[in-house]
Amino acid sequence: MNSLIIWLKESDFPLIRWMRIVYRKVYFFLARHNRRKRNIYPIAIPPLKIEPGLDFLLLQLPSRYNPLLPNGIGYIHNILKKSGIRFQILDANIIFYHRYHSIRILDKIDSMVGSDGYVMKEDPWDVANTAEWDKPEVIEYFGPQVEEILQGIAASRPKAIGLSIHESNRKLSIEFIKALRKISPETIIVVGGYDCVYHDIGPRIIPDFDYMVIGEAELTLEPLIKALAKGERPKDMMGVVSRFDSPGREWIVPPLLEDLDSIGFPMYEWTDLSLYRTYDGGFLMPITASRGCHWSRCRFCGECFPFRKRSPEKVVDEIEFMVSKGAKVFHFNESDVNGDPQNLHDICSEIIRRRLRVHLVGQLRIDRRNSLEYFEHLAKAGFAYLRFGVDGWSDNALRLQRKGYNMNMVFQNLRDCHKADIYTTVNMVIGVPGETEDDVDEMIVNIVKCRKYVSRIESFNTLLLFTSSEYGRNPEQYRIRFRGDKDEIYRDNPQCIPSDLWYSEDPYIDKEIRMRRMNKILSGLYNKGIEIGSFASVVVENLKKGKEQGVQRG
Repeated sequence: MNSLIIWLKESDFPLIRWMRIVYRKVYFFLARHNRRKRNIYPIAIPPLKIEPGLDFLLLQLPSRYNPLLPNGIGYIHNILKKSGIRFQILDANIIFYHRYHSIRILDKIDSMVGSDGYVMKEDPWDVANTAEWDKPEVIEYFGPQVEEILQGIAASRPKAIGLSIHESNRKLSIEFIKALRKISPETIIVVGGYDCVYHDIGPRIIPDFDYMVIGEAELTLEPLIKALAKGERPKDMMGVVSRFDSPGREWIVPPLLEDLDSIGFPMYEWTDLSLYRTYDGGFLMPITASRGCHWSRCRFCGECFPFRKRSPEKVVDEIEFMVSKGAKVFHFNESDVNGDPQNLHDICSEIIRRRLRVHLVGQLRIDRRNSLEYFEHLAKAGFAYLRFGVDGWSDNALRLQRKGYNMNMVFQNLRDCHKADIYTTVNMVIGVPGETEDDVDEMIVNIVKCRKYVSRIESFNTLLLFTSSEYGRNPEQYRIRFRGDKDEIYRDNPQCIPSDLWYSEDPYIDKEIRMRRMNKILSGLYNKGIEIGSFASVVVENLKKGKEQGVQRG
């Protein structure tokens, strides 16, 4: 989904694992253009210092992506800047990251050890290690630094604190809020991010907050923080849920920002861009050319929002500005880069016209307008890595998932992208209601058929039943059944239904069948020498261990 969902990114929807998925795979670009030595240390790491007299402190706790500029916070900064309040943005995530790796590397520590002797992963921020942030030992390891922030808040007493909350930092954020309530009970807590996209789900995921900004923030955040700066406690605000709201308040869906060019782009004046490098020097710049998804019909996807786009000139203005700051590799931080194929074509034309030497990464939807000439134009502008959300891999599975294309179109898109000399990756979703064993056999045949055109399978998931998806909203329509009381299961699992609590009929598919089909596909691909990407491998390993992981996007 969108990086512009408040404070996430990039929300970390967009979230937001696609950028985690792709980050490691663009390293061959980063290595070529950014790395100068084996590590970047020593560097000047900013302190966790909180300014006095703040109306609003926007705090980013770990973990979020490998050190990548927080694109969503960049847009929030633009809102805060025009509000007239006294504010500070503190990205604790990047500070924690560099503190951790500088100690590990400069002190030549083979294994960082947490509480109770727990051996930390070499890089807890790596895509393969996101589960680390659910472990108490990891939370405790970073406890002293969290306490440093809490003591700074106790001393400076900001009127309000904003937190971006999503899956990877949810546990740490919830523990932080508990501690904050004790040390500074008068401070108002405002939350946003991927966990706060839906007004009926967010409050069930985050147990304690004063205000929750739902979805995008451009039309809702400024009046809220201005009121808080005056000491007011507003209620029943558009696009905001709060503990001060009237009983029985009727939720009205707030309007979305239509003119994306009107808000400008992030310039990150509040931070040092050189901080956002990996410990070995990789530097990847996020950029967003659109919000939402033009298709928005995939039945498994919980990220179906109206599509809006920026003008090509404004997008390339941002790219050119960031090139002047040293950026060379750009990641389009959205799930539907070619939601308007002509707009993307025009962005590339403008890049070519300005003679900008850049490398571009993004996710495209399979589309009949994706011709060889189209891909060659993208490649000329700098696109060197593209990922396709194919997902179904048989005509019947594509129909069941409501993807809007067939396998002939998939073959044509992947072939032409490969011919344009673009590194081509794909993803896969199996186990949707109605899928058959014949579909599974056909999927293997079809992937093998286009093996020459696919560099790797980047993401591999058995179906996750998100409550906000079409499957989750209307399970009966797709013959989805539950092992227990449906209302109770949804109440206890507001975001995603555990795989062992649901199954589908006609044909019967449950967790065990989905796992068996996954193993069958993996074995078939392995025997044919098809490469499975690292993120897909991690997902598969976690599934085998009974841990669900991954964000399915259309």
